[in-house]
Formats: sequence, structure tokens, C-alpha cells
Amino acid sequence: MPVEERIIIRLMAKPSEESADDLMAWFCKAFDLASTSQDLEPTMFKEIVSASASGSGVTSKELNDRLEIPRTTVIYHLNRFIGSGLVVRKGTRYFLRSTDMESTIEELQADMLREFDRMLEFAEKFDDIVAGDALDRRGERKKIEGKRSVRARSGKRR
Repeated sequence: MPVEERIIIRLMAKPSEESADDLMAWFCKAFDLASTSQDLEPTMFKEIVSASASGSGVTSKELNDRLEIPRTTVIYHLNRFIGSGLVVRKGTRYFLRSTDMESTIEELQADMLREFDRMLEFAEKFDDIVAGDALDRRGERKKIEGKRSVRARSGKRR
């Protein structure tokens, strides 16, 4: 079973400056990963991105040492980054999901489009059930069941 992701995207104004730090902070806010009290998330994310760019990734112990914060705090934030889909864990090391930020965002976009396709499929089934229930109250259930079974056998969608 795949890891469950919870992708939250906040609509954020473009950063006034486009330094690496500003963009890192913007990504953290856009993915609802930034706390209001500190700059911990952007700093941690920057460490992960830098370590990923070099191909080495980073361990929770390395983040603990570099950022001088409790390891439990590091693990908490790493799990949030993983849950958002931005970061993956390989053994004891953490990496950006893809080779660079652009590719990571493209992969997240593809995941979201796939999930919306699934949701549309379920919405169609839901609409068929609701329509069938409405017709059932009028005594016309057999027509809907016949339509549904023909579509199911042929594999065709409306």
C-alpha cells in the first residue's frame, strides 16, 4: 500500500524577492508546511534540497546536528515533508522527491491529475447511483440497472 499523501496547496502571492531563501520559504508556505513562529521549515528544506542536489541526501542526525534542534522535532518535520510528497526516505537518508524542484513539482502535478481522474470516475458512479435511487422511487429501477450493466460489460464510459 502506498504512503498516504496529503497535498495542501495554499494560494500565495509571489515573493517580493526571488532569492533561494525567499523561494524556499514560499514553497514551505504554499505547501502549508511553514509554522508562523520560526524559519525552521525553510531552513530544513533547504538542507534537504542541497543534500539531494549532491546526491547524498541527509539523515535526521545530520539535520539534528546542523540545525541544533531536538531530533524529535527533526523527525516530525521530515514526516510532514514526506506526507506532502516533496521528500522521500531511502533507508536512513532523506531526499527531494525528484532530482530538482521543477521535476518534483511536475511529479506532484501528475499525481494530482491522476487523483482527480479517479475522483471524476467516482463522481460518475455516485451520479449514477443517485439517479438510480431517484428513479427507483418512481418504479423505473430496471432501466438504470440495464444501462449500468451494459456499460460495465463494454468498459465504455459516457
